[in-house]
Amino acid sequence: MMQTKFYNSLSQSFSQLLEDSDDYNVTIKVGENQNTQEFRAHSTILRARSPYFKSALSNQWANDEKDGMILFTKPNISPPVFALIIKYIYTGILDLRNVSGSDILGLLVASDELILEELFKHVRNYLIKKETAWLNQNLVKVLHIVSKLANCKQLQDYCYESIFTDPESFFISEDFSILDKDIFLGLIEHEDLRIEEIDLWDHLIKWGVSQTLTIKQNDVKKFTNVNFKDLEKTLNPFISHIRFYEISSKDFLNKVLPYKKILPSPLYDDLISFLIAKTEPQHKRLPSRLSINLPESKIIRRRHATIIFDWIYYMNTGSRNFHHKFQLLYRGSRDGYDINTFYSKVNEKGQAVVVIKIKNSEKIIGGFNASGWYHFPRHSYEIEGYRYSDNNQNHFIFSFGENYEKKISKFVSGTGLYYDHNFMLEFGDGDLIFDGRNGSCYQSSYDQPILDYNNFVAEEMEVFSVIPC
Repeated sequence: MMQTKFYNSLSQSFSQLLEDSDDYNVTIKVGENQNTQEFRAHSTILRARSPYFKSALSNQWANDEKDGMILFTKPNISPPVFALIIKYIYTGILDLRNVSGSDILGLLVASDELILEELFKHVRNYLIKKETAWLNQNLVKVLHIVSKLANCKQLQDYCYESIFTDPESFFISEDFSILDKDIFLGLIEHEDLRIEEIDLWDHLIKWGVSQTLTIKQNDVKKFTNVNFKDLEKTLNPFISHIRFYEISSKDFLNKVLPYKKILPSPLYDDLISFLIAKTEPQHKRLPSRLSINLPESKIIRRRHATIIFDWIYYMNTGSRNFHHKFQLLYRGSRDGYDINTFYSKVNEKGQAVVVIKIKNSEKIIGGFNASGWYHFPRHSYEIEGYRYSDNNQNHFIFSFGENYEKKISKFVSGTGLYYDHNFMLEFGDGDLIFDGRNGSCYQSSYDQPILDYNNFVAEEMEVFSVIPC
């Protein structure tokens, strides 16, 4: 005979017991300063539901006992968080719909401390799946807390993955300056940190200055010898992990040289020889963080290429093979803007990325052709009225602004890409059209517009094939 389980009525009865608590024998005071609250509970239920309370009550960990009442104080757990915990202990019910991200993180820490394993796993997974926006805005705070929790590797990995994918947003966050030293060092040691080395150096210097108490100003020209000495002590563990040989001579002169006093003398001499005399480095040369082979482009930098690769191989296919190269197929200023020449350069070359620099603007726009132009029948673009459509779901278009501000728009409906003799590019039903000089962007087939205006004039255009190394 099949069992019948009356969990709902059981949960309701225990909820009533918690609310009435006439025969309670435990008082738990949580919070600190003016934000405190007392909760009444029953030792038998606490023992049964929490290994922490079972051990504490068995070994008299309680802070005090008065008139047969057991007293606990937990100043490190806030009242809102403990209210969620005590309800879960009594009823098995947890509702996080209107709970702040900060309190959910506090709940994670408290459930770990109270050895509520089921609750801990649920809250950890909830943060990753439902609170991604809050996590990404508070990565410094979250990492500082979860790095101390042995059972929280999954959430730590999520945080690191977010930083590796978009390090700039992390480094310019308001609380970056208080990032824990060991966490920052762990990040710098990773090759997966996709960032230009000179940008990483800038962030490291700003962090180091904020961490060095004797430095009262940001102007390096006003630093004293004591300031440099103290900054050297702060940054000493980090220096060996900086890829100085990846930094251009111009950036070295403007951004590294002013801090030469914090560099070890052998390293500094080696860098000068490398940059001026082009000698082979004597120090170990670490592999590039950005494993992207990008030929000289007139439009994008290697960081742009890395972000595009992330979109192609991580967001679309889940792959984490970052060792690829861009091979230049076409450049407008070099090859001209004749449509027949364009197709002869890009046809049958596999997946490709097109980038366009908008005239008199910092904006860069483009798209990823996930199918490649090899689907375009040879010479058919010369036939009047010929039009071929391609609906590969991995097509996307994008834009970059100042400071690498980015926007990606995925193909969602309609037509993903057209090939015909009228336009060099035609993503979607008007989402990105370019005839060789002039273009337009009217959102239709992709999920968001990539420009705040509709029409543009191009300064330059390049097409690259995407090739695994």
